[in-house]
Amino acid sequence: MGIRNSILLRVRFAFLLIVVMAAAILVRISDLQFVEKDKWEKAGKANRVKVRRVDATRGNILADDGSLMATSIPFYKLAFDPCVSNDSIFNNGIDSLSYLLSRYFKEKSATEYDSLLRKARRKKRRYLILSHKLVKHQDKKHIDNWPIFRQGRHTGGLIFTKYEKRFRPFEELGRRTIGFISKDEKAQFTGRGLEFSFNKDLAGTDGEALFQRVSGNQWKPLDDGAQVRAENGLDIQTTINMDIEEHAHNVLEKALVENEANFGTVLLMEVKTGEIKAIVNLGKNSKGEYVEDFNYAIQGVMEPGSTFKSASMLALLEEFDLNLEDSVNTGDGKYMFYDECIMTDAHYNGFGMLSVEEVIEKSSNIGISKLVFKYFREDPDRFMHYLDRFNLTSTIGFQMEGEGKPNINRPGDPSWSGCSLPWISIGYEVETSPLQMLTFYNAIANDGKMVAPRIVKRVLRGNDVVAEYGVRTINKKISSERSLKAMQGMLKKVVESGTARKINTTEFDIAGKTGTTQKVKQGAYTKNYFTSFVGYFPADAPRYSMIVAIDEPKGAKRYGGDVCAPVFLDIAEVVYARTTERDIHFVDNENVKAFPYIKAGNYNDLLLLSDAFDIQQVSENTSQWVKTKVMGDTIAWVNARVNKGRMPDVRGMTLRDAMYLIETEGATVHSTGNGRVVQQSITPGGRINSRTNVYLKLQ
Repeated sequence: MGIRNSILLRVRFAFLLIVVMAAAILVRISDLQFVEKDKWEKAGKANRVKVRRVDATRGNILADDGSLMATSIPFYKLAFDPCVSNDSIFNNGIDSLSYLLSRYFKEKSATEYDSLLRKARRKKRRYLILSHKLVKHQDKKHIDNWPIFRQGRHTGGLIFTKYEKRFRPFEELGRRTIGFISKDEKAQFTGRGLEFSFNKDLAGTDGEALFQRVSGNQWKPLDDGAQVRAENGLDIQTTINMDIEEHAHNVLEKALVENEANFGTVLLMEVKTGEIKAIVNLGKNSKGEYVEDFNYAIQGVMEPGSTFKSASMLALLEEFDLNLEDSVNTGDGKYMFYDECIMTDAHYNGFGMLSVEEVIEKSSNIGISKLVFKYFREDPDRFMHYLDRFNLTSTIGFQMEGEGKPNINRPGDPSWSGCSLPWISIGYEVETSPLQMLTFYNAIANDGKMVAPRIVKRVLRGNDVVAEYGVRTINKKISSERSLKAMQGMLKKVVESGTARKINTTEFDIAGKTGTTQKVKQGAYTKNYFTSFVGYFPADAPRYSMIVAIDEPKGAKRYGGDVCAPVFLDIAEVVYARTTERDIHFVDNENVKAFPYIKAGNYNDLLLLSDAFDIQQVSENTSQWVKTKVMGDTIAWVNARVNKGRMPDVRGMTLRDAMYLIETEGATVHSTGNGRVVQQSITPGGRINSRTNVYLKLQ
């Protein structure tokens, strides 16, 4: 009995112990399940294998000719699993691998790398980052063939983690237009410019892959392949011409430096299509350098000043039967609308009597404000109706995010006063962006048809077009034909004999309007100005419109005609020369059949040649350069006039002589063929300069 009771006692005790332990386990399970659930779920997620995002390769941003403006360049972080290779592979390759790592990364000696790799193998580390320096794609191919690594991932332990960096081949050119993009852990995007505005197309679709958390808070990819393959982004092709962009950038930067200005912008657009061919935004940073820091052309809203007068004049022409020869008395340069509203003109003694046409030509503040006040005073809403029609009071719906919103006083607003109507008529109490002003002037150039500015023309997958953005019309006709013709004539006269007459020096006509706004600071007008020039060219058959704006120029030059108009001219001359060369009209040699071996050139050289071949000749020459005139069986040497800044007649000359004459004027020569010049792309006497390209055909 004693033994039996002893056994039962022990069984009961063991059973009781098991019950207590089971109860404790249940309590702990309950505690883990309900009390500490969040804590351990978080810890589990942080340490177990999980699926993580694999970023898609971002699409390219292309210029109008397909050249790269922004692209993604692959880089790689090099890691190593020292435990996967067998002893033979590891020991035979460790010395050479350590030497190559030391020579490539230059961070440790070969001995230090050898020690690092052996120690990691002993401690069975499965993920060792060999360097935090990123490896270029072309270097990756060489590293793949290094000792141990050449065995592959599962035998050699080589692990590459791919990273991508955004690269802009043109560096600073168009940097603010291209913009930037950033993505957080939750794949939420922030950014600016084209990168952000077209992110839906460029971003692609991210993939997924298995990763394992390892020491050092690193995530080790478990396989080269992804569970869900990423879909790469699409490309977008812009309308930007990078050659023109570069020239516009350089010209604007030079003007900003010369005038010690705060910032400046240039916006160039095709009249018929609305395609933006160049957009430059330069502001001064803390070091005094001019960089692309803000999109002044699209986002910046400023009081436009006198460029707004064209809108006021067009409204007058539309609403009333104004005769361009009618007179406006601008007096001695001051006019009082009310006690607190005194309008002044820039001309010190005033302009006196001006015709309606001369009001724009001379840019008279008093002239335009008196006309608007006289005709719209009783119904200012009617005047605002025209500004609405000209799309100067609302956004355009531009393709890029962040378009500046116009701000304008309207009748009924708390800030509306008796001064508002005359002041708005000259571009004060109203804020617009350069983009909106250019769109209005482009409509004048386009015979009244207002088209939306466009900076992206298509979306591509490789060479396949996924989406195309065509011409979008905002307003089929902003005014009558009669009003447009009158306005176009006034804008031509601004350049011919008005406030922009200093740029009336080119072989093609320009039409446009100067603008100079006196800036307000702390409620008072200052001697700081916002200057601009907006117009189009060639004036009689417009192909391009452009606006140039420069803020707070310092020094002697303070007006739009002095500061911005020269920038406009410089860019316009280059654009005109480059775009007209696409349809080259060669001028033939009129004397191609007579004496083919002597046609034109240096007089002394040709005289020796004629004597050597016993060719009869007479001289009518008094200059260094000559051309031939055939008189029966005799050659007469006549002057080949070479005028400064003009294209010489090089037909019949050797390439050497032709290049000497043309390059003396600073122009660039392009030639095809051999022999003597038989055709030239620019007619003799045409204007050439350092920005001109001349094409020659030789035979």
